Amino acid sequence: MELRSFVIEDSIESPLNHAIEVTIHLDNGERRWCCFATPDSLTRFGDWVNGTQIRIHFGAPHLIVMTGVTPDTIESALKHIDAAGDIRKATREFESGEVNDDAVWVFNGANSSTPSAVFRHRSDAESWIASNKLSGMLTLHPVNCPVYDWAIQRGFFTPKKDYQSGGPFIGRFSSASQEHYHYEDGHQ
Repeated sequence: MELRSFVIEDSIESPLNHAIEVTIHLDNGERRWCCFATPDSLTRFGDWVNGTQIRIHFGAPHLIVMTGVTPDTIESALKHIDAAGDIRKATREFESGEVNDDAVWVFNGANSSTPSAVFRHRSDAESWIASNKLSGMLTLHPVNCPVYDWAIQRGFFTPKKDYQSGGPFIGRFSSASQEHYHYEDGHQ
């Protein structure tokens, strides 16, 4: 099995009017992507067959169609595909320039309340962490999107109490749904 984690990149609305893009993180550090849709949603997006009112979807092995698309069903489907040894067949590589264009890796040392480094690429961050034998956490952060908003948009968090919409809460908000890794003395 190769699947390490995944991030749902789009909000999941009902009815589903578009494919839901998901970034896949493999154990070897590789990032891939795929899309999820329902049979019903396929009638609301895609290309038109010329001169008709018929939608067409072809040449997309990374399009995974399920009867229901939720964060839980996406997780179950990815684990099922991975257990079958087909995670690479069902996902696509990122094209050159696509990886990390909208996110950065932020390192917080153990017992530190502020970041000590920011990297564009995880491999650079891990080299720095290893060479300095650091302990702490490396987290992928979206650029130009507060983590609070990112988590709400992707359905990872919904404010339920008034204080959860206030500045103090938003200012210290973090999400376990962000891709993150823990290190001890430079080792993961």
